[in-house]
Amino acid sequence: MKNVIQVIVIAVLGFSSSAIAQQTYALDWAIGINGSAASLTIEAGDTVEWTWADALSHSVTSDGDAQESFDSGIIGGLGSTFSYTFNQVGTNGYHCTPHPSSMFGVITVEQGLSIEDKFQKNVTTYMDQTTGKIMIQSLLTLTSFEVFNILGVQQHSGALVGTSGAIEMNGYASGVYIVVLHHNEQSVVIKVAKR
Repeated sequence: MKNVIQVIVIAVLGFSSSAIAQQTYALDWAIGINGSAASLTIEAGDTVEWTWADALSHSVTSDGDAQESFDSGIIGGLGSTFSYTFNQVGTNGYHCTPHPSSMFGVITVEQGLSIEDKFQKNVTTYMDQTTGKIMIQSLLTLTSFEVFNILGVQQHSGALVGTSGAIEMNGYASGVYIVVLHHNEQSVVIKVAKR
């Protein structure tokens, strides 16, 4: 009887942890959205929802060598959506059939990703030299940031809200800075260069 109870408890715990981990992630989909802006690393069972960010007709179509096969068909109109739940571990290149050279990405599906793994694998940043801002895009909601100079002296900190944001760097000297981005208790460290 004790073994039966242990098996049931293990089965319930295993089921509940995988059910909790399943999430839906949003990607904008329009002309010029490609590469890292259209790529995610997610867990098996997670869903990606693409939202048309322009008025043109697009598709979300898996590449021939993708782990899973999916195709939205041609859908037109700003605000249109297509969702797909990825269940197999592997790499899924995809593109827009009418605009394959300017709209493409990769959804990488891994088994058993922690929230920290999802956060660290899905943060993109770049230094916009014309505006003097660090531009940030994250799969998970950002809560705060810290900026340190190369010597480790904190230069700036503040709150972030949402999955994208910008950190003002005007007034800072040229050089390399360390930026720590936070999602609740999780952190990711990046380096940026200001010219």
